[in-house]
Amino acid sequence: MLSERQLSLLERLENQNLTMKELASGGNVSSRTVLRDIDYLNFTLSDAARISTNGSGYQLDIFDRNRYFMQLQRHDNDDRMLFVLLTNLYTTRLQLAEALNLPEKIVNDQLARLKQRTSRCFRITSRPNSGHYIDEPRRKRLIILANLIKKAPSAVCTSLNLESRVFQVLQQNIEGISDNSEYCATLLLAVYALRNQKSPSVPAGNSQTFHAAYEAAGLYLSHDALKEADSLVKALQDSASQVTTTVIGELTNELLISHGLGELDQQLIDDLTAHIARCAARPIWLQESRQGSMNNLKAAWPVAFDLSIGLINQIRQRLNIEIYDSDLIGLYFACALERNQGEKHTIVLLAEQNAIATINQLAIERELHNCRVVIALHPAELYALCEEMTPALIINNSAFPLDTLVTEMLVIKNIINPAGINLVKEKLDYSLIKQKLPQFIPEECSFVYANTPGDQWLTIIKDICARLVKRGLLNKDDAHSVYQRETEGENLVVNHIAIPHCWSESSNQFRSYFICLKHPVMINGESVAHLLLACTSTALRQELKIFSYLANALNRYDAHEIERIRSYPQFMALLCG
Repeated sequence: MLSERQLSLLERLENQNLTMKELASGGNVSSRTVLRDIDYLNFTLSDAARISTNGSGYQLDIFDRNRYFMQLQRHDNDDRMLFVLLTNLYTTRLQLAEALNLPEKIVNDQLARLKQRTSRCFRITSRPNSGHYIDEPRRKRLIILANLIKKAPSAVCTSLNLESRVFQVLQQNIEGISDNSEYCATLLLAVYALRNQKSPSVPAGNSQTFHAAYEAAGLYLSHDALKEADSLVKALQDSASQVTTTVIGELTNELLISHGLGELDQQLIDDLTAHIARCAARPIWLQESRQGSMNNLKAAWPVAFDLSIGLINQIRQRLNIEIYDSDLIGLYFACALERNQGEKHTIVLLAEQNAIATINQLAIERELHNCRVVIALHPAELYALCEEMTPALIINNSAFPLDTLVTEMLVIKNIINPAGINLVKEKLDYSLIKQKLPQFIPEECSFVYANTPGDQWLTIIKDICARLVKRGLLNKDDAHSVYQRETEGENLVVNHIAIPHCWSESSNQFRSYFICLKHPVMINGESVAHLLLACTSTALRQELKIFSYLANALNRYDAHEIERIRSYPQFMALLCG
């Protein structure tokens, strides 16, 4: 059985490589204990995954993701505890300890962690002299239990004293009734598991819809329980039927306009509609497994994930559909923003052969819609062009040396392939940002904030916003937006540097303020001693790439180098390095 400490170590290594010092401090243990845990984990995980050292720290290599997550599932007590709570009206701490075969003290600690982990989705509360329970309506408890069943059907069947084949039989016998027999089977098994917990009202369903499927699996339910199964499946189908391109288009465009973006494209609406319809018909409120971190993508396109939170809130309010995972919705928004860049930028392509130059010009302009390519066949022609304009990027596609040019330059020989296009895109984005960094992050606005140990993050950010307002660097609306965004959770932290931000209606350019904290504060489980408070207009889409630049630049360094930052010049040296 893996301990909480060992599971936590794995979870941290899934998100990023860490040094021994970071692993030890994060687990509040010695390096010797970390090494023992790593040896034990490597033995337990066998060929599914391995923790190894890469010179700069430790990394987790997952060779077989399915086997890896299945092995973790067997060692994770959260799901076992949740199953006990769902299948009993009330459960005491002693009963949980007996069911999990764990000491009461460990159960108490794990229950507190489970409450915190699931607080966004549902409430676990307690009643004096009765015990702990899931404080949610019956239908919601059924769906949560169905999510648990989906993770490990055979394990749940065993817990219910059923043969493992029961789930497969249910699934096979409803293939003609449901368009997703696997998910529907989890719902039917959840209804069976809670059949002895009386429903507060008699559901208005058809008792014959799933009667034959239950009988084929050797499960026998009351008339009311059969009706409840039918009612539950139909309720989810009715919920999904509300999700149309028209409705999602209206909600999305309202949100985009409020952020100063305007309409993006129809593909975004189609992608969101299909995804949200799936979420409504087959809600997944519990993570299937420990997912890889999307922090890097959130850092590159924070506006996309802010939009995802806004859309989820609108869907809850307008359609009464509960969605808790913002990652995929944010990813769809990020792709749409990437497809719809703003102004065009000039790339000068130096090439000796006109035919190759033309092929490369067409390839770049086809793949990078925000660029136009000007061809120069000789350095003298290039220099002349540079006197007339300031190119965003120069690509040396020739054998001519161009060491004297200050402008950002990329050397690519011969015909540019897809990998070369990606290099051009990344170099172009970052060269545009790098040119404006001192303008984006002015030195005169940087300062040290003398917080005291124990100050909460929201208190700190509220006071910093007030200070910036007083100095005339931030207006009250933007200060309120920054604070409000931080209260919504999923705070943006890039390699131990917090980036509180807002999308301003009054700003016509990106502006940010670098601030050092006198004492570190914990945000999203990370120790943070520096922050970059940023405001921008979402209409300036090219400048939004600065978030990607920041993530790329800051993630090049280990935590020790970030900790050593004491001033604005040191911070800028890292960004420009």
